[in-house]
Amino acid sequence: MARYTTLSPTELARIVSQYPIGTPLKLEEIPGGFGNSNFKLTTTAGEFLLKICDEKDPAELNMQIDLLQHLHQYAYPTVYPIPTKDRKYLIHETFGSVMLYPFLQGEQPRSSPDTLAHLGEALAQLHCIPPIAKLPRFAMGISQMIPFFEEVQGTPFATHPFVESLKSQLAAMESQLNARLPMGLLHGDLFLDNTLFVGNQMVAILDFEEGCYDTLLIDVGMTLIGCCYTPEDRLNLGAAQRFLDAYNAVRPLTESEWQSLDCFVQYAALSIAFWRFRQFNIRRPDAHRADTYQEMITRSTQFKRHKSDIHGFQFYLAEE
Repeated sequence: MARYTTLSPTELARIVSQYPIGTPLKLEEIPGGFGNSNFKLTTTAGEFLLKICDEKDPAELNMQIDLLQHLHQYAYPTVYPIPTKDRKYLIHETFGSVMLYPFLQGEQPRSSPDTLAHLGEALAQLHCIPPIAKLPRFAMGISQMIPFFEEVQGTPFATHPFVESLKSQLAAMESQLNARLPMGLLHGDLFLDNTLFVGNQMVAILDFEEGCYDTLLIDVGMTLIGCCYTPEDRLNLGAAQRFLDAYNAVRPLTESEWQSLDCFVQYAALSIAFWRFRQFNIRRPDAHRADTYQEMITRSTQFKRHKSDIHGFQFYLAEE
C-alpha cells in the first residue's frame, strides 16, 4: 500500500469535524495504490474513503475535481467526492491535501472476458465524453520521461539498463507516437485495482487522478496491459478480445488506430515501468518495490508474442 502519511486522533477529529458525517469511530488502512494514503473511515453516519493526496499539488487536485464534476453531468460510473460543510472538496493540512468519498461496496475483479467486456464499454463511453479545458497531457509518458533523462545525467542511473532501453524504445516508437490519431479525455491509469465490481457487474471506474487529454489509444493500450493478464503475467487472450470487441462496438477504432495499437500497448507498459522505476528507485527508494517495473516489461513481451492471436490486428500485421 502507498502509506506515506499517518493521522493522529486529533488530526482525524479535525478533518471529520469539517464534514457532515458525524463523529469518527474507526480508521483502517486500505492496501493497494502507489500515490496516496488511503483509509476506510467509519463514523456515526456511515463508511467513507478518506484519501490523503501525497503526490498531487492543489492545482492538480482542483483539476481532478473539475473533471469529476464534468463526468457527473454525464452520469459516468465513478465515485464522486463529498463536499465539506463549507462546500469545499479539498482540505489542506500541513501533511497534505485531504479528499473524502463515499465508501462503495464491491471488490477488485479478476481478469476475465466478462470483466473486460464491461471495461471496454465503459472506457469507450468515457472517450465519447467531450474533454474539459486545460486538462494536462498524459503524465507518465514522454512529457515526464524527457526531463527524467536529464535528471539522471551524471548519476549511476544514467547508464542503468532500463534507462538505456527506455531511450532506445522511445526513439523507435517516435513516429507512431507522433502520428495524427484521435485524441480526447483519458482515464490514464485503468488497471483492475482502479475498478470496482459486485459479482460480474461493474460498479465504478475509480481514481481519475491521471485524467488527461491525449491520444485515446494510450488508454486502450493501458487497459490491455493493466487488465488482461493473469497473476503470473500471462496474457489472457479471451479477456483482451472481449475488451477490444466491447470497446469497438461503442467507439470503433480507425484503421490507423489498429495499425498503431501494438505500439501504444508497448508505450503504456513503458510508461508504468518508468513511473515505478523512478518512484521506487529515485524519488522514494523502496527495496521491496524497486524491481516492480519489470512486471510491465514481462507483460509487454507477452503481448508481442501473442498479438497475432487477437482479432483486429490484421491491419497491423498486413503492414509489417
